Amino acid sequence: MFYRKIVFTLVLAAALFASLAARSEGADEAKTNEQGAAKAAPTRSARQTVTSTSFSPAVSEFLQRPLASQLVTINPSGSPQVTVMWFKYENGALLFTTTTDRNKFRNMQKDPRAVFTVLDPTNMYKWVTVHGKLSVVDGRDPQAFYSGLAEHYLNAESLAEWRKTALMDRRTVLRLTPTQITTMGFPQK
Repeated sequence: MFYRKIVFTLVLAAALFASLAARSEGADEAKTNEQGAAKAAPTRSARQTVTSTSFSPAVSEFLQRPLASQLVTINPSGSPQVTVMWFKYENGALLFTTTTDRNKFRNMQKDPRAVFTVLDPTNMYKWVTVHGKLSVVDGRDPQAFYSGLAEHYLNAESLAEWRKTALMDRRTVLRLTPTQITTMGFPQK
């Protein structure tokens, strides 16, 4: 019986020691991973924003990517109405599509002021914010524009699913013409 207690105590001590050693190795590994992530993560030495009325070449290139954006319009009450949107950058303006029964369209009719923001999903210190005025784009097929956006944003499988549910009726194309562009994380001209 005495030997069983000793063996049990030794096994328990060995298990406890192994557990502590594993935790220590895990902590060291986590610390190494954190240090590696810190080296890989973008750093922010200072908040350097640039404000202009036109897009730099680097920002124009960034806006060609299929990134989610937020479009803010002004509700009749004066409160903001925010919608996550697909967009297309074209000739110094941003293009969107919506249906004419949506709040953002009605808001634009009463007050064309809007704000657009897009953030690099891999670097929170790289973003673009555009203040401007919305207008309806005439002479462009809204359904074709919407289909082109879907092809830009979706893979083949998702595109097939999107086609089953896409709302094409009462669709229009909106243009946001910039009055002020603020960016962060892009090279200076």
